[in-house]
Amino acid sequence: MKYLIETVSVKMDYPHSDGVLKLYDEGVSLKVDQGDFVAVLGGSGWGKSTLVNVVLGLEKPTTGGVYFNGEDVTRSSFVKRCSLVKTAVVFQRPTAVPQLTVGQNLSLALSMAGVPKSERDERSRESLAFFGLEKITKAYPESLSAGQRKRIDLARVLAVRPQLLVLDEPTGDLDSSASNLVMPLLRGLNRDHGMSILMTTALPRYASAARQLVHLKPPGFITPGNRIDN
Repeated sequence: MKYLIETVSVKMDYPHSDGVLKLYDEGVSLKVDQGDFVAVLGGSGWGKSTLVNVVLGLEKPTTGGVYFNGEDVTRSSFVKRCSLVKTAVVFQRPTAVPQLTVGQNLSLALSMAGVPKSERDERSRESLAFFGLEKITKAYPESLSAGQRKRIDLARVLAVRPQLLVLDEPTGDLDSSASNLVMPLLRGLNRDHGMSILMTTALPRYASAARQLVHLKPPGFITPGNRIDN
């Protein structure tokens, strides 16, 4: 069966002067199918962001494989992966272009995604309304709260309409009130718009929003004497 994303026994080793740091000692295997919402749960330093980088092709696993739509992309670029599965990413920190207004940021994202000019205004309006940003389209990101800037990133994703949304700790750098707004928005993208989601988080209460849960374990460290500490 072909999945949008599948990782098979992914492991990461990082050489160190005193030994080797080993992430995912038992290997990470996960599957994201159309319409899935999968959360990867783990503590700080356990490799959540590294796993996102491996999925996106920004890092290569030491062992194991990554597949997009059934094709082995373990050594392929992010561009290649997007040609197989239309993918959008929301990183921990907001990435809106500060020199552009909220509306201009959405227009830029739609243009870069190849959306015809005739469709951009309507898509932008729908997405801004979904995230409650329609009254601040002329504002610049620097003048907005962290929660609003996060919503700009999510609004760009909704406007582009990817098959797959990858989020690295989407509630990072947000206060609890802003975080509590983001999770219902993600559930809405998944439930109402059929968007497949792969999300990392350190917080079980946010991971519970997902339909599937993948647990990471603490990294180990192999010393020259071949002892591993977890």
